[in-house]
Amino acid sequence: MSQTRTEQLIPGSDSLTLAVEGGVGLLTLNRPNAKNALDGDMMRIGMPAFVHRVREDDAIAAVVITGAGGDFCSGADVKRMGGASAMSHAERNENLRAILGWIYGLIHLPKPVIAAVDGIAFGGGLSLALTADMLLMSDRARCSLSFGRIGLTPDMGVGYTLPRRVGAARAKQLAFTARSVFPDEALALGIADAVHPAADLLPEATRIARRFAEASPESLAQAKRLFNMSLDSTPEQMIEAELAGQLACRQTAYHEDAVARFARKEPYRFNWDAMDKAEGR
Repeated sequence: MSQTRTEQLIPGSDSLTLAVEGGVGLLTLNRPNAKNALDGDMMRIGMPAFVHRVREDDAIAAVVITGAGGDFCSGADVKRMGGASAMSHAERNENLRAILGWIYGLIHLPKPVIAAVDGIAFGGGLSLALTADMLLMSDRARCSLSFGRIGLTPDMGVGYTLPRRVGAARAKQLAFTARSVFPDEALALGIADAVHPAADLLPEATRIARRFAEASPESLAQAKRLFNMSLDSTPEQMIEAELAGQLACRQTAYHEDAVARFARKEPYRFNWDAMDKAEGR
């Protein structure tokens, strides 16, 4: 059994931790008394450190993002906003650019990212959840583009991610109303990929993430790159991207081993159907 190693992403603080075990990096937002609201240190120090750490660590095949205490994330800590006069426009823009740096770094992280959303995911919390490739919700979760409730427009990358999941018209309606969306609707809209009982949510997210430990890292990275760029690209650009992606994959030892296994009629290293069957699913 592999050993879990847990580290603070903000020196001297447990508000953001990363635990690594069995190829899975588990990021936990740990401010339960504030419903895991993102404070300045989390956004300026912890999250950029997390994205860099996961990108560079070959021992991490996939990532799960979750929140402590029964909630995912209530968004940016409103108490720190301090009103319109607390910070200049230039300072606010600089801060948001820095946040968007790690947000888009997370969106384009060359590894699968799974969000395990329990309780609330409001405002920037929903933005964070939507950076994931797979979004799992508990049956007691609810989400909202709550920015309009405090007179703000949606940010933290949700203008990029949400229309890609639900379409522009539904994204506008959710932004205009700032209403709560509950699990059944989230699933129907495409915000959520699956809904689980709260007690099963994190184990299920971790189970899925652990499967990617036996997948080809290059294959996963190239597939994610292709689909992320597809809505912004011409067919000609996509042709070149697919050619480049296949070339990168064909040059890996993983691919050579997989072809050899196929020739010998041996089982695949990475076979989702076989894993489902072994787990009785």
